[in-house]
Amino acid sequence: MTKNITLLILILIISSCSAQENFKDYYYQIGTKKEIKVYKYVDKNSPKNIEYWKVTTNPKTNKIMTESFTTDFRLYNIFEEELKTDGAQIIRYADFEVNDNGQNTRISGTIVDKDVYKWNDNNKYIYSVKYTSPKYGNEQFIKERTKSGFENITVSGTEYSTLKFKDEYEIKSLENDQNYEFYQFTYYAKGIGMVKYQRYHPNGTTIELELTEILTEKEFDELKEKASR
Repeated sequence: MTKNITLLILILIISSCSAQENFKDYYYQIGTKKEIKVYKYVDKNSPKNIEYWKVTTNPKTNKIMTESFTTDFRLYNIFEEELKTDGAQIIRYADFEVNDNGQNTRISGTIVDKDVYKWNDNNKYIYSVKYTSPKYGNEQFIKERTKSGFENITVSGTEYSTLKFKDEYEIKSLENDQNYEFYQFTYYAKGIGMVKYQRYHPNGTTIELELTEILTEKEFDELKEKASR
């Protein structure tokens, strides 16, 4: 009986470690050297809406930095996270808005809650950031995430094994009772990172951002240079 119990405990431990590793395998991967990849996403419902996510992974610091660009290559967000033993935590956040003079101004955020992606957690977790918007004053951005399960999906003609999440967002004014809420389903593909999200706004607008290709830094710079001519 004792041997059977010991064997059962070992099986449970191995299964738990395997599940934890499987969750992590669906997130952005850090290799043996510093790498830069640029993910190109296109809105399925509005193909002219394109986003570029420049993802820099650094094994020396165990950090991932994502710089997000609009269709016309304007930087609109910087998001840096550090990989911990139980998941990825946000360590730096900044938005960029165009001011009245046409300049891209930085709005740095103060981290309140840190959990971005957990390796093995079926419960809801959260990250949030406080910042001061030149247009709207003091605000807090809140994102709650819950794992939905594994799902095979086809994106831009390619089939992926994905881990699906439901993400609930709230932008809360800290100066009055106004807030804005929306939600999305986010899909991470094994060994790649995010390949799709379906975002639902309260006015009925739906954005389906899908991965179409992964560019090198050089290819991305060439696109920016061509667009600036």
